[in-house]
Amino acid sequence: MNTTTNLSLSVVLITLNAERTLSQTLTSVSSLADEIVLIDSGSTDDTLTTAKTFGCRVFHRLFDGFGPQKKFAIEQATHDWVLLLDADEALDPKLQQAIRETLTHAPDSHAAFSLPRSLVFMGRPMLHGGENHRPVVRLFNRQHTHMTNALVHETLMTSGPVTSLKGTLWHDSYGSLHDYIGKMNQYTSLNARQSERVGRRPGPLDVSVRFVFKFLKVYFVKGSILDGLPGFVWAFFSAVYPVLKYTKLYEQQVGQGYSPSPAMSY
Repeated sequence: MNTTTNLSLSVVLITLNAERTLSQTLTSVSSLADEIVLIDSGSTDDTLTTAKTFGCRVFHRLFDGFGPQKKFAIEQATHDWVLLLDADEALDPKLQQAIRETLTHAPDSHAAFSLPRSLVFMGRPMLHGGENHRPVVRLFNRQHTHMTNALVHETLMTSGPVTSLKGTLWHDSYGSLHDYIGKMNQYTSLNARQSERVGRRPGPLDVSVRFVFKFLKVYFVKGSILDGLPGFVWAFFSAVYPVLKYTKLYEQQVGQGYSPSPAMSY
């Protein structure tokens, strides 16, 4: 990396078998930040080779949930200002420039910044369904921000104002429907375990009614119908997700649950 023009910024991310998208992710930040911290939990593909090519600081840690894993990653950064990314996300040039301008002007250390994330699904950008330019808090000063310990759907908690930046954070999470279904299986299992920890008890309505309302909300209210077949598939699986989550929770509560070891990419 050419550190003469790079910011005093740490990019942090967690990985597991992320070779499909990692190079694109790291390319989008290689001229922006002077440090990239990567926490890997056992990749068997070329993830670590790619990380070495980009000069990442690599740590190895067993995966114990997305919240704890990302919290550990943030702790390894040497700069207070951190850009938290997933290994399947990439900044477009406009967003790169927005981050550079923001940090060059020495922002309030209590402030945090959201990035407009857009989903790529079945090979095309999803322009509707709530997945286009969805704000996610990713740029922050770690002295005034902390990550929750949630196993999945972890959240950054910050004490200051959150400002949205311009540009696009492309989220190319699923190389195929096979990948999507695998990740959904992993995430719903983690979510069921998390729900059990807080004493959640699913009933029949959690399974049946939620499916119907979730599909109608995503497909019609949020407009996935305008994204063609990918929009229908996205709305359908978005509605299937809570069905799987609550059915797995029910299995766990009657002693039939399955605790998987993570096998998908992050």
